[in-house]
Amino acid sequence: MSDLTKSDVTKSDDDESQAPAPTVPKRRFGRNTLLAVVGALVVVSALGWGGYTTWQHSLDDEARTTALERGRQFATDLATYNFQNLDQNLSVVRENSVGEFAGQYAQVAANLQDMIVQYQATSSAQIISAGLADSDRDSAEVLVFLDQTITNTNSPDPRIDRNRMQLSLVREDGKWKLSNVQLL
Repeated sequence: MSDLTKSDVTKSDDDESQAPAPTVPKRRFGRNTLLAVVGALVVVSALGWGGYTTWQHSLDDEARTTALERGRQFATDLATYNFQNLDQNLSVVRENSVGEFAGQYAQVAANLQDMIVQYQATSSAQIISAGLADSDRDSAEVLVFLDQTITNTNSPDPRIDRNRMQLSLVREDGKWKLSNVQLL
């Protein structure tokens, strides 16, 4: 060490201070990392879409089920009456009817009301079968086959009428309403 001079030591210190500082390697996403991120996004998107479509299908199923139930009830309400509480029977149908049909039903019911009371008529309905001909979340066509048992003072023995009808339903404010009835 005696061979070193002061200038050699100083020169050595200066070399160290001028040397570039060690660099930290830049972190880069590799191809595998990028593929993993893209793959995860695809999986999450697919799961989200699957959940959404499942939810939409359940809403469609619920709408169909409810429309069929309401169609069956509307058909029963239309074909069931009793002269002793006729106003109540007719008001159930009136309250669940909309559009042109509501006006037509009110007119027909008013014309028949006196005759039903005069002949002390009663009618009860038994649904034989019912199904959906067409439906979406806001409208439905329900086909109903029902037997209507009618009695009155002119015909004290019960008479059975076999009725087939197509009921048109629409959803208003979240409730199914009767918008048309056709006898088939």
